[in-house]
Amino acid sequence: MKSRPCTLLVLRHAEKGAGADPDLTPSGRQRAVDLAALLKGVSIQRMYCTEYIRTRQTLEPLSEISGTGIETISAEDAPRWRRIVSEVEAGETIVICGHQNTVPLFVEEAGGEISGTEMLSGQPWIPGHIFDRLYVVSWQPGESRDQRNGQTLELRFGASCD
Repeated sequence: MKSRPCTLLVLRHAEKGAGADPDLTPSGRQRAVDLAALLKGVSIQRMYCTEYIRTRQTLEPLSEISGTGIETISAEDAPRWRRIVSEVEAGETIVICGHQNTVPLFVEEAGGEISGTEMLSGQPWIPGHIFDRLYVVSWQPGESRDQRNGQTLELRFGASCD
């Protein structure tokens, strides 16, 4: 009998204002509410974001309806992010809110893949105007990163960015 899969939900922060560490725009705040509505009723064990205001604000409405706290991790702490993905247990659903350059890396770390990226500085990036994607990656527990055959589902939420 197969164990229940490990599931990682990965998204880029919603629309942001200008500046080094801006708040979400009104459109971005609405997108965060739309994300919470989409995932209402999903059992989420943990949520993570980077230290930037926009990633936390994107997850706050979901945190409120799910009752799951948000843990902040430095965007630069690649070993910690890898551990988070590798430690997802059977039946768990984990949410990560990152950035256009980290979302493809998180999905890849879980054994999944996404399309529609642009290559910048030798790595895949989500195009700058895209904020409406939610990547659902699932895999069988106990598989090492190299063994994972993650299944990726790309969902869209909120107003279209196309």
